[in-house]
Amino acid sequence: MKSISFLLLLGFPILSPQVALQANYEVLEPVPAASFIPAALMTNTLFTISPMAQSDDLHLTYTLQSPAGTESIIGTQSLITRVNEMKALVALDEIDNSEEFGKSLLKAGAEKVGSVRDVVKDPLGTVQRLPLGASRLLGRVSTSVKNAAEGNADPRAGAQAVLGIRRMKNELAARFGVSPYTRDASLQNKLDATARAMAGGALVVNLSGLMFTGGVGTAISVVGVNQTLQRTLIESTPEEMAVKNRATLLALKAAPDAVEGFLSNPALSPWQKTILTAELKDIGLNPDPFLQLASKPATQEEVLDEMQIVQILLKHHKEIAPIISLGEVDGVLTTLDANGALVTPVGADLILWSAATESRTDALLKRAKEDPRVKHVTLATDGLISARALEEFNKRGILATPQALGPLR
Repeated sequence: MKSISFLLLLGFPILSPQVALQANYEVLEPVPAASFIPAALMTNTLFTISPMAQSDDLHLTYTLQSPAGTESIIGTQSLITRVNEMKALVALDEIDNSEEFGKSLLKAGAEKVGSVRDVVKDPLGTVQRLPLGASRLLGRVSTSVKNAAEGNADPRAGAQAVLGIRRMKNELAARFGVSPYTRDASLQNKLDATARAMAGGALVVNLSGLMFTGGVGTAISVVGVNQTLQRTLIESTPEEMAVKNRATLLALKAAPDAVEGFLSNPALSPWQKTILTAELKDIGLNPDPFLQLASKPATQEEVLDEMQIVQILLKHHKEIAPIISLGEVDGVLTTLDANGALVTPVGADLILWSAATESRTDALLKRAKEDPRVKHVTLATDGLISARALEEFNKRGILATPQALGPLR
């Protein structure tokens, strides 16, 4: 390695939590939650968030209290996702409890069930008798309808696709800033019921007034700025997205085994896989190192970290210097840019100086010394970095960039 330089970027907030030192490391004590999340989240009629959050050396655990009980939520992104789900449930309750909704749901079922049964029995003949919009949808779901007719799949899957329920559910989810693949059973049921009524044509909801803001890195924030990606997420079935994602990743020269491991990982939703694939395509490199990491079993918090990591890389690639190679060190993704920077993106809420942080830092510096192309080392995170951790990075000649994706919004 020729040299390692350090640049302390100005303009980023540096958190100095009241933490003690123990054996040269920061004690993992509670920190003010308000320093990490939008102020609007701290006070709400639907829930309350405890003023202090417990830190480890990377993430925070928040305590959220609502009429449903008390929840411990790991990670700021997970907290924002949960808040959006709660808001969506309340809004859907208001729609579903209306007299108009009840009438529309009955009307949608009474008018369309017969057509669905006909489609299962005679897909080709029925398409000519369906309304224009439904007939166009049939081409997209012919495989699922055929499978249903042959007894190889649940007939309701093909029927729902023909009626446009899936697309309406996707659009509702996007407008609320939640995922149509949410693991919240109550929200799933509400989205399904409202989508059925709307797809039947008897319930009209002004979707333009339902948009909730999402955290940096959540699906909704990506949808809001990329219309092509928005159409793909809303209009495509999971099977269609998988086909397109596979073709895109293979075109980037990814190993077939790595692609299949990534696409078959149940920890990531079809939306998350599609967003990640689109971002990897924009970077334009063989994504094998990332796909290998993203193929492993993961918690939802770890998946959100993966989303943040790729967004950090993409922003660096577009705004600072092109990324020219991807690699990994001890399970941590590393990249090299055209300026000779070894860039390590880290999904985190707060990086503290701990034994684990020091070990990861030593591994990063070892990797830098082994590559003669490396001129300096950069660590970029979407979260904050404690003053002590910044000091330690400085001593080791590492450029540390907090809030690399900007403040939460």
